[in-house]
Amino acid sequence: MQRLPWLGRRIASLVFLVSVHVLSLSFAQQGELRMGMQYDFGTLDPQVLTTVGDKQMSANLFDGLVQYELGTTNIEPDLATDWTMSDDGLVWTFNLRQGVQFHKGYGEMTADDVVFTFERLLSPELSSPNAPNHASIASVEALSPYQVRFTLSEPDPAFLDKLANWFSLIVSKAAVEEKGDRFGDDPIGTGRYQFSHWSPQQETVFEAFEDHFLGVPNLERIVFVPIPDATTMYNAFEAGDVDLIQVTDPEKLARYGSDPSINVYAVPGLVTRFIGLNTEFEPFSDPRVREAVALAIDRDSIMEFIFQGISTAADSILAPGVQHVARGVVDYRYDPERARELLAEAGYPDGFDVTLTLPNVDRFTLPAAVVQENLAEVGIRVSLEVMETQSFVARLRSPEGLAMFSLSRSQDATPDRVLYSWHHSSAIPENNWARIRDPEVDAWLDEAISTLDENERQRLFGLVQERVAAGHYYYYYDHENMIFAVRDSVQGFVADPQRSLRLDDVSMGN
Repeated sequence: MQRLPWLGRRIASLVFLVSVHVLSLSFAQQGELRMGMQYDFGTLDPQVLTTVGDKQMSANLFDGLVQYELGTTNIEPDLATDWTMSDDGLVWTFNLRQGVQFHKGYGEMTADDVVFTFERLLSPELSSPNAPNHASIASVEALSPYQVRFTLSEPDPAFLDKLANWFSLIVSKAAVEEKGDRFGDDPIGTGRYQFSHWSPQQETVFEAFEDHFLGVPNLERIVFVPIPDATTMYNAFEAGDVDLIQVTDPEKLARYGSDPSINVYAVPGLVTRFIGLNTEFEPFSDPRVREAVALAIDRDSIMEFIFQGISTAADSILAPGVQHVARGVVDYRYDPERARELLAEAGYPDGFDVTLTLPNVDRFTLPAAVVQENLAEVGIRVSLEVMETQSFVARLRSPEGLAMFSLSRSQDATPDRVLYSWHHSSAIPENNWARIRDPEVDAWLDEAISTLDENERQRLFGLVQERVAAGHYYYYYDHENMIFAVRDSVQGFVADPQRSLRLDDVSMGN
């Protein structure tokens, strides 16, 4: 546990309209953990889900072949006990645990379920936005009920990290075939907890899975309570209606850090928060306009008065803990005069009107209000459109996309998935939301993700980061710390740099 020091500065007064979420809370049962969530349930089908809240919940429902050691980015066995890789990096063989059971009587997990999971992920019929992450898989075959072989079309140095991710979690073949499109609403995995029910805008409930291969979980029930409005979230936590929340308000953090009934856990996150500019919308096709936006934003003021020490100003696209990060490629200066000159050169001497769309979460709404004010000073008139998160993501990934948007993205220990999905033209529109189309970037990425030469990967990934940072497709605020406030009745919680919210060893005390 890390106790955080008092953060002295107060947040600047900002008036911002947000929708108020009305809670329907019941008294907690013995052995029940209630978690305040910024996002409501969308889908719990790991092969198709993309939002943070769904990832956080699914981490407790499913297991993968491998996983990250909780609180680190070290790979450890999960459903696979061990594995081997051929010398050329093309053949991976995994030995599976025996006797692992799926939830609700769906039987033993075997190699057939593993094969089914990955064939389904890659199938054109599913059209999963996560499929490109495993584009190197040429075939998956069951060598026996407890042994699986992957054959790759080209080496993938990040293969184990991808297997530790949410999109590689193993599903029940029988359950998917039975439930079809309803699987995401009634998922079946092998995790410590099993799905019970979802009440829209009220709660998603999991129950202990007593037949888990590591034994009976400590908690009887987990209740995920969606509370997108930050004030309502903090009030619910302080009233004891929820037991655990993520903290994004520096004043609340200071208060909780001095409260003996609350434990504060913090870890540097593998997360980058940003504003994105879609090049398919005028005038963002013009690099001078994108650069003008970057010059017009006073990030120092945002860091000082809004974030107040709860994050680190981004000097790179990737978080500091990611391999092959190119530090220093993000180097913003606040220069509104130069921003006006660039806008005039681009044909917008009087500025223009644009809508900045963002989720209804304080992590995005608070800095957006400052950005709105900054851009107005150079003639860019910004209307703020705040949306429910699931609807926001659906629009962001639609063929039309959004002109200007704000979000954050989680990362892995390796940069392959993030750099490829953010910047490769083949990832449009599912993940390349800025609609970047750069043949050289595509070529560098294609080579970087398939070479086992770490020096060459460093060079190629560096070129990608330098090029896209110079293009100002995104304005990177910061790398967020993962900070959680937990009531002292909650024991065994571990803060995760990937904010998975795995509750492996969590229990409720008196």
